[in-house]
This record gives sequence, C-alpha cells and structure tokens, in this order.
Amino acid sequence: MKKDLLSESERLADITKYLRRTFELWGYREVFLPTIEEFSEELRKGTKFVYDNEFYVIKPDLTSQILANLKEPRRLKLYYISEVLDGGIRGKWQAGVEFIGGEDIKMQVEVLLTVITSLEALGIEDFYIDVGSLKIWESAIKGIEEFRAEIFRALTRRNFEIIERLPISEEKKEELWQLFNFRGKSCGYKKLNKIIDALDDRRVFIDFGTIRPLPYYSDVIFEVYSPEIGKPLGGGGEYIFKGKKAFGFAFDLNALSKLFNGKIEKNRKRIQGELKETYKLAKELVKLGIPVEVE
Repeated sequence: MKKDLLSESERLADITKYLRRTFELWGYREVFLPTIEEFSEELRKGTKFVYDNEFYVIKPDLTSQILANLKEPRRLKLYYISEVLDGGIRGKWQAGVEFIGGEDIKMQVEVLLTVITSLEALGIEDFYIDVGSLKIWESAIKGIEEFRAEIFRALTRRNFEIIERLPISEEKKEELWQLFNFRGKSCGYKKLNKIIDALDDRRVFIDFGTIRPLPYYSDVIFEVYSPEIGKPLGGGGEYIFKGKKAFGFAFDLNALSKLFNGKIEKNRKRIQGELKETYKLAKELVKLGIPVEVE
C-alpha cells in the first residue's frame, strides 16, 4: 500500500521547523548541498550511477559530502536536513549538525546539548544518550589487533559470544567483558568525565558498549535512544578533518516522527474580517515575526 506522502511530509515539516529553530539558536547555519556529486572515495553511502561515461553518486552521506566540498579546514557550525540513499532508491530523512574546528570537549558538550534541547523542543523528554569512546577500545585491543574486526563486530551486534570464541587469554576476555558492560556516570577516562559533568543531565551515561565504527570517527561517539521505540533516534561522533577536530550528529527523522506528538504552535494569531483589512493586519504581524492564521 502506497504511503500517504503529503501527510508524512506535513509531519516531517512540523518536526524540522522545531529542529531548524533549535539549531539556529545554537548558532548553526543551514548548508544546501547538491543532490548529485561526482563519485569519489571520500563519499559514503549514496546510490551510484553512470552518466556520459562518468560515475556519480545520488544523495550521499551528508558528513562525507560536507567534508568533500570543504577545501580548507576552518571553524564552521553547519546543519542540514536531507534525504540519504544507501545504494537503492528508498532513502532515509536526516537532520544533523557538524561543528568543525572548535575546542575539544566544548564541541562535544555543545553538540550533545543541541541534541537534548532539540528533542525537548519537540516535546520528547523520555530519551537517553549513551556516550562511548573508540580510543578506549583501541587501547584495550593492543596486542590482539588481528582480532579487531571480530571485536568491533561483537560491539556493533551487542554480542559478546563473538569475543568469547576468540583464541585470546581469559584475562583479556574478562577485561573486554568489563568494558563491554560498563555503563555509568564516571569512568577512568577524564575526557568523558568532563563531558558528562558539564552536561549535568540525568539522561546521559558513559557506555563503553556503545560503538559506531564508521571510518572517520576518531574517539568520542554516542547514540540516542527512547524506550518507546526499538531503534536509535540518532547518533554521532568525533572526527578529524585535515588536522582540525570536529564533532557532529544526525537524527533519524522517521524515528522522531514516531515520538512527535504533533503539537501546534500556541502563539499563532488568528484573525478574521474584511478581506483587505484582514490581510493588511496579517502582513504587519508577519513583519513583526508573529505567526498568523487568517480565518
């Protein structure tokens, strides 16, 4: 059965209205990127095709697309709302931010607060954020690097049995088991402790079992969950671009749509009367930034 495209679009429009407002309050500026890019190894996801004997990509991953188009690294705070394809014709709508070239820890704190305040602006309060670290795991697997792929697959699948079957010492397995199951407000990694302390939010935890092994992530990563649905609301992480540190995330708009209650803006001014005078008043109110509805 075909989706009710217009109803779905209306719902996403309501969601992105609140997200845009929150992103801009934090100082991010919207970036508009082309639908089609020339193929390059830097671009992730997207759907590849050939035109005039050249390879192109439709709707690639936005982070990789931004970095592919950014010639010189500099301090940038950007946000985007776009569909992303992953090899097929059906895509996923995403909204996210990228903070490039800021100060370490401050970037992580600000981006995570952007996540929190965005969800709250949508009326979504029942969520939690798990923050992990790739560096902690890279340190833990020193000496057993040949099993890196299997260990990260175990983390991604949340299946410790994959590690249990590896031909490594029981002592090392116990160390990995402790990391795999660690979740709390404080740990032995000062950087994460500073982030959690600065956020000061009961819904944010250090969770070393959380992993996002994408090729450009360098250390701190996170995922956002709600107990009401069985898939992440979004996630992100830290990366390095041409020597500059950066931090970003993306929301899954379809996941947010399942939680958004469709609230209507309460301060919209409703006006009625004679046609000319009504629209004259409506124009003046809009110029003042007051939302209107002509009845």
